[in-house]
Amino acid sequence: MTFDVAGQALTVKFEFGFHCFTDDKGNGELLRHKHERRYFCASRYNCSTQLRDYIERRFYAGMVVPHGSKNSGQRYFCLDLHEYAIFFSISKPAGTTNYLRLHVVSAYEIENWGRHSMPKGKAFNTRYVLQMRNEEKYI
Repeated sequence: MTFDVAGQALTVKFEFGFHCFTDDKGNGELLRHKHERRYFCASRYNCSTQLRDYIERRFYAGMVVPHGSKNSGQRYFCLDLHEYAIFFSISKPAGTTNYLRLHVVSAYEIENWGRHSMPKGKAFNTRYVLQMRNEEKYI
């Protein structure tokens, strides 16, 4: 998708990871991807079919809360109005201009019991985060 960010056309390539349709609860078929073993999760899969609509309709106008990941650097957290969490990372491939790669690491409905463990912090406009990542800056 292409967005107007700071007066420039910025192309963002969206990619979706293994955790968007699997979990570690052991209730579905065992799946393997690279070094991970997880189980197919019908509810995560069903919710993940809504990701494209969410991105097309609400992503750019949304807010994200940055949070650190001990394994892969900075990731961003986004919470939809419908109690749906999307965890994603944004990278700028070397040698590109006005191009970002957004990898959705995981996406799932938030249960009330799990709300306290969600990342906390200041929320930023998505367009601002895209601008900073396009300039290769971290928030």
